[in-house]
Amino acid sequence: MNVFRYFLLPMVALLLAACAAPPAEPPTITARASTLSPRLPKGVMRTDGHGEILVAAAGQARCVPTSPAAAAAALAATNRARAARGLAPLRTNARLQRAAEAHACEMAKRGAMTHAGTKTTGPMARAKVQGYAPRLTAENIAAGRFDLSRVLAEWSSSPDHLSNIVISGTQDFGIGQAVAADGKTTFWAAIYGKPRG
Repeated sequence: MNVFRYFLLPMVALLLAACAAPPAEPPTITARASTLSPRLPKGVMRTDGHGEILVAAAGQARCVPTSPAAAAAALAATNRARAARGLAPLRTNARLQRAAEAHACEMAKRGAMTHAGTKTTGPMARAKVQGYAPRLTAENIAAGRFDLSRVLAEWSSSPDHLSNIVISGTQDFGIGQAVAADGKTTFWAAIYGKPRG
């Protein structure tokens, strides 16, 4: 993905991508460097999320389940953004939680930020693997050296990511993280869903 190498600042880039329902036309990959948007801190890049972006070396990742405290904090921040727009709160869903954790882990092992898994095509497929029967799903992902509060703030300040957070009718939420083989780059995935029935 040579098109992205120009925008990446080694070891300091914060990468974010959002994925929702597939567009009617084939997606195009876009990237905006921090110099093009005053809202982005130095070293931050945002994409539409439809391509694989190599962020760290592939290898053994540190993958752990999301702690109840982290899940609660992420849910609270998500619901604050929804409440500000008059939307119903989401609830943590164990199946979406496992799907988000598994995807964060896979990205960290691959060293690549992507919405496509090696065995799944996107968040809907990953949710189904975990036994969630979705009517719709959306996913936000990120990779870089930052913690939970930073990734939640970045997603909330990005129109594309915020649009996933505030999809009307979604009911469920899960978030996961994993640290790449370099021990420094954290990969994040959040899935928002509405079940069938």
